[in-house]
Amino acid sequence: MHGTLKTLLDDIGRGTIVPCYLIYGDEEYLLADALERLIDALLPPDQRDLNLFYMEGEDEDMDALCDSLLTPPLIPGRKVVVVRNTRLFHSKASSSDVIGEITAHLEKDPHRAARAFLSLLEVAGWSVEDLKEGQWKKISDDDWRSAIGSTAGADREEWLPKVLDLCDSLKITREGNLEDTVRLEDVLKGGIPAGNCLIMTASAADKRKKLFKAITDTGAVLSFEKSKNESGKKGLLMDRVGDALAKRGKKLAPDALLALGKKTGFELRDSLQEIEKLIAYVGDRETIDKNDIDAVVEKTAEDSVFDLTSAIVEKDAGTALQTLQRLLDQGVNHILILTMIAREVRLLLQGHILLESEKIPAFRPRMDYGGFQAGVYPAVKALAKGKGAWLANQHPYVIYNALRNAGRFSREELIGYLSRLADLDLAMKSSGIDPGLALRHLLIEMCRR
Repeated sequence: MHGTLKTLLDDIGRGTIVPCYLIYGDEEYLLADALERLIDALLPPDQRDLNLFYMEGEDEDMDALCDSLLTPPLIPGRKVVVVRNTRLFHSKASSSDVIGEITAHLEKDPHRAARAFLSLLEVAGWSVEDLKEGQWKKISDDDWRSAIGSTAGADREEWLPKVLDLCDSLKITREGNLEDTVRLEDVLKGGIPAGNCLIMTASAADKRKKLFKAITDTGAVLSFEKSKNESGKKGLLMDRVGDALAKRGKKLAPDALLALGKKTGFELRDSLQEIEKLIAYVGDRETIDKNDIDAVVEKTAEDSVFDLTSAIVEKDAGTALQTLQRLLDQGVNHILILTMIAREVRLLLQGHILLESEKIPAFRPRMDYGGFQAGVYPAVKALAKGKGAWLANQHPYVIYNALRNAGRFSREELIGYLSRLADLDLAMKSSGIDPGLALRHLLIEMCRR
């Protein structure tokens, strides 16, 4: 069966316990949190030394796992066997997710990236040795699609050499050897001893696999997938950060959450790690504000892009040019910079249109954020339609800034800048124009007072 963490914990509290649980998805924090809470609900701390067993995905031994599930606990009570980061649910259908895991963790968690890479090799039937010394360059796109099962990894020249070097440095040479899951399927279908329980976690899962169906039929499945859109990430971040702060007697100022999200890319795990630093930084003070975010959380490329668009709005050419140089030094692609400038211009133009539409209460450029939230935002929110780039669908603070700053430019200026940006985008992609120089000329033009 499929369920939510709350319903499963409620069931356990009432004594309804299934023999196996699968928790999968790429939202790492939620997955780890769910695992911890399930273990807490199933097994008291004083029984864990003898009745809680862990197995890591890269060390999976099917015979050992099945034998453990069929063996009664050493002491009376429940026995829990946990398999973390299992690869048994990976297949060609989930290869895109596995490649995403590799690229996301190459720098910050090399061992995890290597484990995911081995899983990909198992799916493809390759070994590390097959790809070393430039052999991977001989793999055609057709061969890649045939082995991996998707177009994912079309950019493999960017990450594949790095992960091969990583395997070399970690002395990883093991060939792929996809485990046969038939015995585990039979054990689950045949029934394991009462009181024994299996919990498995995976970064990705192919729902067509027989093992997935066996767990669905006999146990429970939880999925924690990352939201693919920014609004979904913001909503999740707001809920989880709010809960974490409330437990510690803290709260965020209205503009602080957006500032935090811009520095962490609205990634939940990274944001919650920064929250712990912020709680320690503010001490006894109840409210964490934007100044605290700026002081504690390291500036990222995304944050520098925000600084750039803010400088354009303020028509501060000096700051805009300095920020542009910082972005270029960080290796941020010039097309991304151009795209973010275009997004800001579109939001300002939409702010103009919204202010002139008379569909919202009167807005004054000097209105504070609290006044906007109470008196104007409800009417703006009522205009939102689904998802997209329309201003009314954005975070309230983004809307507030767009309305507040729209008057710094005329509507004709903004329309002209959009045309200029489109021409510049085409020139950067199709000619030998110097992108850095072109962006500097654009910023000087947009910052003229």
